[in-house]
Amino acid sequence: MKTFVLTTASALLLTSVGVGYAWHANPDKTQVSENDTEMIQQKAQVDTENMDDFLEYDTLDDVADVDHFNSEVVEDNPHKRIILLKDDNAQPQFKSIFVKDTNRLKIINLHEGLEYNEIIK
Repeated sequence: MKTFVLTTASALLLTSVGVGYAWHANPDKTQVSENDTEMIQQKAQVDTENMDDFLEYDTLDDVADVDHFNSEVVEDNPHKRIILLKDDNAQPQFKSIFVKDTNRLKIINLHEGLEYNEIIK
């Protein structure tokens, strides 16, 4: 009986130490301040305002009349840029995927499918 009690107590002690360590050692528990959120939103707005400087803008305007939609740059990193064109009800209508490494542009009508898939110069 003593062996059972000691084994159980040891297991509980080791488990609680492990849980405590995991709880305090996890750096992913940082709080996001309102300032950080505002900076991210401002960056997205700046990118959207300069859309006509994007290499794929002219083709995107030809395929989907950009003036009739609100544009949102969803992702813009060194390898690709994704733009959503939304209607007045904030419903996405077109998705543009530009692969910067190969200059490939895909424009997808979210209701009818792929409308453009070519390398642009």
